[in-house]
Amino acid sequence: MLGDVLISAKASVLGVDNPLNLAKRRSVCVILVDGLGLINLKESGAHAGFLNSQTSLKASCFYPSTTSTSIVSFATGKPPWENGFIGYQVYDRDAEQSINFLSGWESQEQAMAYTTTKTISEQCADEDIEFHTVSQSIYKDSGFTAATTRGSKFHGTKSIGERFETALKLLADPTPKLVYLYIPELDQAAHAYGWKSTQWRNLLEDLDAEVSRFSAKLPKNTAALLTADHGVIDVASDNHIYLDEYLPESALTFVGGDTRGLFLYLKEASQVDQVRVFLDSRIGMQCYVATPAMLIAAGYWKEISKTSVVPDLIVLAKSEVALYHRSFAKKKSLDMVGHHGSISNQEMAIPLMQFGF
Repeated sequence: MLGDVLISAKASVLGVDNPLNLAKRRSVCVILVDGLGLINLKESGAHAGFLNSQTSLKASCFYPSTTSTSIVSFATGKPPWENGFIGYQVYDRDAEQSINFLSGWESQEQAMAYTTTKTISEQCADEDIEFHTVSQSIYKDSGFTAATTRGSKFHGTKSIGERFETALKLLADPTPKLVYLYIPELDQAAHAYGWKSTQWRNLLEDLDAEVSRFSAKLPKNTAALLTADHGVIDVASDNHIYLDEYLPESALTFVGGDTRGLFLYLKEASQVDQVRVFLDSRIGMQCYVATPAMLIAAGYWKEISKTSVVPDLIVLAKSEVALYHRSFAKKKSLDMVGHHGSISNQEMAIPLMQFGF
């Protein structure tokens, strides 16, 4: 699972046993490519000749297949039902407010207050290992950065190439360290244009060349891992499902989640079974309509520690559709081409490659 990756890299620097059985190295860089699902990569063929020539371990993100859930699990080594980041957008009944876990924090302090699980960057500080984050400069002071990499030294960059050069310089230094290199550009392009677009595949070609150069230049006694947070499915606009055609705004407190996994918070909890059966009768050919208990029974979740944010119902896409309730969806999201958040193999299977081990 994705939660094993960063914690195994830290263990490699310490020279102790770890879930991925990584050998000891002085320093390790972990590259996380947002939106680079294993199937997206394999079906892109020659656009990623180097990466597709590498052996990828079988790996998966947690449900839901979304950035906020995946990166917090990656950054803490704990699954979403333990760390409380169970989706992209939720509604906190205790606070009576919605939360966008990725970009909705008013301050770093607010994000840190929500995060009770100790991050791996904090663990590194306790164990005298330097932790460095190499990412786009715009994320330096974000709440999500504070929630996931507290205590890290942040290196802001503009380009993918600059990020790899920065990581190589950090690895060349003899001090033991863990370097987290984040690449959001492919996910951004997938949402705007789709993963089958020229824009996305040009970025993949750039990434492929950079990883090839980077892996060849790894300093002695250092290593790297490459993984992702989720995959992507392209959806044509005529394959949108609008839940407002079946469920009025008046029946809902909030609709969160992702466009392939909506979280429904009902005003009347007593109506859960009735609403589930009704929605299943209307969209059951294209979607699963589930309760949290059903997801737990199926093995996607376990009992969630922060019960106040758990939705009443979850609507999961099982065909190539995107889901919206237009009373709650942002207009910009209606224009997205690439989507994720459900339980398909294309969304949950991720690459996990090793270099220098």
